[in-house]
Amino acid sequence: MSVQPRPWLSRIDPYVPGRQALSAAGAMASNESILGASTAVRGAIGSASASLHRYPDPLADELRDELAALHGVSADQILVGNGSDELIFQLAWTYLAQGGTAVCADPAYRIDEISSYVVNAEIVKVPLQDWKHDLDAMAGIAADIAYVVNPHNPTGTVRTRDEIERFVETSAASLVVVDEAYVDFTDDPAELTAVPLVATGRVAVLRTFSKIHGLAGLRVGYLIAPSEIIATLRKVRAPFSVGTLAQAGALAACRDGEHRSAVRRRTRANRERLLELLASTGHAAVPSQANFVLVPVGDESAFVDVMSRHGISVRPGTTLGVPGAVRVSVPGDDGLALLERALNAPTEDLVVPATSN
Repeated sequence: MSVQPRPWLSRIDPYVPGRQALSAAGAMASNESILGASTAVRGAIGSASASLHRYPDPLADELRDELAALHGVSADQILVGNGSDELIFQLAWTYLAQGGTAVCADPAYRIDEISSYVVNAEIVKVPLQDWKHDLDAMAGIAADIAYVVNPHNPTGTVRTRDEIERFVETSAASLVVVDEAYVDFTDDPAELTAVPLVATGRVAVLRTFSKIHGLAGLRVGYLIAPSEIIATLRKVRAPFSVGTLAQAGALAACRDGEHRSAVRRRTRANRERLLELLASTGHAAVPSQANFVLVPVGDESAFVDVMSRHGISVRPGTTLGVPGAVRVSVPGDDGLALLERALNAPTEDLVVPATSN
C-alpha cells in the first residue's frame, strides 16, 4: 500500500508564482525591485564566498544586532528566516497546529492560508471593505493569530497605525501578526509601521529583504516579536536555514541606506506614472501604497494575453483571490514604455476596462 498524505492537505491549492517575462523590462508579475541589489551587497557576497565550507551562523547574530539597532529593539526580539514565508510557517507550526484558528482578510496572502492548512488549522477570511482590511469585523473573530498584511497584498491598501493599535486592543485574537513586506514604499513608513506595538506583548511584525532591498533571490526575512515568542520559535526552526551568502548580503543591504532611499524614490515616482498611464487608457487601479497596483479589468484572461503578446508578464487576479483583476508590479522606465505600447495597442488587441465598483 502506498503512503497517503494527511487528509487535511486536500484543502490546499498549490501556490502559483508569477510567470517569467521575456525581458527584465516586462517583468511585472512578482513585485521585484526595479533597481536590484546594491553594489555593496554583491561585494559582500563575493567576500563571504571564501567561507562556504563552514556552516553559517545559526541565528545570524551580526545581522540581528544590525536590525535591532535599526528598529530600536533588543536582538532577542528578532528572528531571521529563509524569507518571511519560512517565519509564517514557523508561526503556524507553533501557534496554529492541530486545531488552531487564524483570521485574515479575504483575499488572503496565500502563504498565510497555505501554512494554516498545512498544520490542520482553520482560517477565517473576512472580506475587504473598500479594498481594505475590515478590522472591525476581524476583531470579533476568536483566533490564535490574526494576520494583517499592511500594505495589503494584492490591493496595496493600508490601515494606519492608530487603526492597527485599536484593532490590537479590541481583537479577540491572541497574537496579531502584521506583515510589512511593502511598508518601505508607503508615504510615511516610520508613522505606519507596527513595530512600536510589539511592546504590547500581543504583536509580531514581519519584514523581508526581497522588496526594498532587492534580495528576492537570497531569501531573507525577519520577525520582530516579544522575546518569549522568539525563544519558542527558535525551538522549531531549522538551525542553519539562512545561508552564509544570504546573511552577508542582507547585512550589507541594511547598511546601504543610500540605495534603499533611491529604490524608494524611484518606485514611488514610477508608481504615480503607472497609475497615470492606466487612468489615461481607461483602467482605474486601486490606490496603492506598495510597489504594485491592482487593476480591475473587464476580461482578466484577455488582458493577460495582450500583455504577454507585448512581452509583459502580469499576475492574474484569479491566482490571488481577486478574479476579474490583474496585479501589475511597478516597472522601471523601460517597462513603463513597454506597457504604454501594450495599452495603446491596435483596436483588435484592446482590453475593455472593467466597470467601476
